[in-house]
Amino acid sequence: MACRVGITADPDRREREWRSTYPHTFRKWQIVRRYRSRSSAQAEEDRLATLLGCEAHQGGREPESAIWWYVYKFHHDGY
Repeated sequence: MACRVGITADPDRREREWRSTYPHTFRKWQIVRRYRSRSSAQAEEDRLATLLGCEAHQGGREPESAIWWYVYKFHHDGY
């Protein structure tokens, strides 16, 4: 089972998107932590991805001015 770590300013929307991408194998969605800045959330995403061996891609489409940034992780099988 593969894992993925990411950041978002809208965790409900992001969870729906990932559930749609992996409809039969999406497991263990978890909000790890929230941050006031995108850069802090990005640093945690990078750290967790390395520590846990999860896939992660920097980026995102939310505005830099979001009030909260959430770090999330989940598991899935295949692509």
